[in-house]
Amino acid sequence: MDLIITNGDVAGELLRKTVQGAEVLPWRDVLHDGPVPETQDLAELSRLRADFLAAKGWGSRDALEDAFAARDRGLAQASVFDRVVLWFEHDLYDQLQLIQILDWFGREPKAEAQLYLVQADDFLGRQTPETIGKLAELEEPVFDQQVALAKRAWEALRQPTPEAWHALLDEDLSPLPFLKSAVRRLLEELPSTKSGLSRTEREILKAIRSGIARPRDLFGAVQAQEEAAFMGDWSFWDRLDGLASEPSPLLDGLDAGPFRPEMKQEDWQSYLDAEVRLTVIGNEVLAGREDYARHATIDRWWGGTHLTNDALWRWDAANGALVPPGAERLN
Repeated sequence: MDLIITNGDVAGELLRKTVQGAEVLPWRDVLHDGPVPETQDLAELSRLRADFLAAKGWGSRDALEDAFAARDRGLAQASVFDRVVLWFEHDLYDQLQLIQILDWFGREPKAEAQLYLVQADDFLGRQTPETIGKLAELEEPVFDQQVALAKRAWEALRQPTPEAWHALLDEDLSPLPFLKSAVRRLLEELPSTKSGLSRTEREILKAIRSGIARPRDLFGAVQAQEEAAFMGDWSFWDRLDGLASEPSPLLDGLDAGPFRPEMKQEDWQSYLDAEVRLTVIGNEVLAGREDYARHATIDRWWGGTHLTNDALWRWDAANGALVPPGAERLN
């Protein structure tokens, strides 16, 4: 009997229906959001992740802790299966999950010998039973170089600075063919040297400036700018709410916010149908004439790096370079 580990419930349900006799373990975590620091073990990280997601309002702490614990117990039982098959996509969301799981198996040599991988260049949740069968033909045994690379990448992500993650761009990442684009895409979520905006924040403001005013339309418009869309709607609304936050909001009109999953239906509709617009400072930041970090309180995690106004790593997209805290802002 096979154990299939994949990126979430939609893909998991499709695989459960199309792969006979397999147990499916969905890997539900948005590792591009919130803290992913070094911890003693998976259980400690899972508790930390549950705390973060609960603080966001994306579930109760008890329910999240139970879900992570159940997931981790399922992973610990991998060795009882005949084979373990990892099904993951090309986007950032999946690539971070993939390196986490491969790192775990790299520490479990008993299970590693029965490990297989399907690396898809399309979104699993959009497949049909027929096309998912074609993707199954991509299945290959996991080899040592893939595990070793995943371990280095997972360790790099969890460091207190983004330097090790950035250094991956100088390595041969071909054993995991979608990793290099994921490395670069995550770096683009650091504040820009030109505006202090992450790529997602910049694309939101650009879409609003172009005349797309309703949040329900903004989500799709911003996703369309991605080479491999990776962000779910809850993460997106969180970015949107951040840009509307005091003391110096870059957009206004989002009066029904901030988004919470438990919002009443009428409040949710008001949020989606709001008419948002750039503020004066929003226009100035988007144009690069003002630095968002000078107007906002920054307190967020990027992997294992805690970004604050006083410890702000930036991304120089033009030169593909990191700019450390305290360095002069580039123009």
